[in-house]
Amino acid sequence: MMPIRSSHAKLEESQRLKKADKIISVLKKWCDLKNAEVLDIGVGSGHITQQIARNSLVTVGVNLQDERVVKDGYLFRLVKDETLPFDSENFDVVISNHVIEHTAFQQKHLDEVLRVLKPGGILYLTTPNKYAFIEPHFNIPFLSWWPRKLVSTLMPKWDIYPLTRGAINKMAGENYECIDFSLDVIKHP
Repeated sequence: MMPIRSSHAKLEESQRLKKADKIISVLKKWCDLKNAEVLDIGVGSGHITQQIARNSLVTVGVNLQDERVVKDGYLFRLVKDETLPFDSENFDVVISNHVIEHTAFQQKHLDEVLRVLKPGGILYLTTPNKYAFIEPHFNIPFLSWWPRKLVSTLMPKWDIYPLTRGAINKMAGENYECIDFSLDVIKHP
């Protein structure tokens, strides 16, 4: 994994709780969250992880650094890189909420997530689209459309590796069904 140059964790409680409600709402459509063992990758402030823990059987969160403001109600482990310190087929649900774009080793991230996910499990993966008009981390129009070498020269702290939906589908492989529920979330936030 590339060294952390900057943290993009959002620490505002109200914003984090709204995001947690959205994640929980989506997950409840796809699984019995109350009886699920959940892994949340990229805990950040801990607000989302704690809310998910209140709605699940067990929740474990991991992060590269401890930025938590909220530490109660869930288990937490520091990790060094994409390698997850858990047995294979261990979790019913894995959440990778705006994490994959922060690693240069995206295939390893996804492979590890799929390794720890139980058969029939749910991966909640969100990431900004590479072709979004406004790059959300720096709010610069078309930034992720520019050649990586140019952006890295102009913005040495740009540690984002944006993806397209097609790239995610390709990385997941044909053994996994990828369902894009972006429009549903936009229609019913």
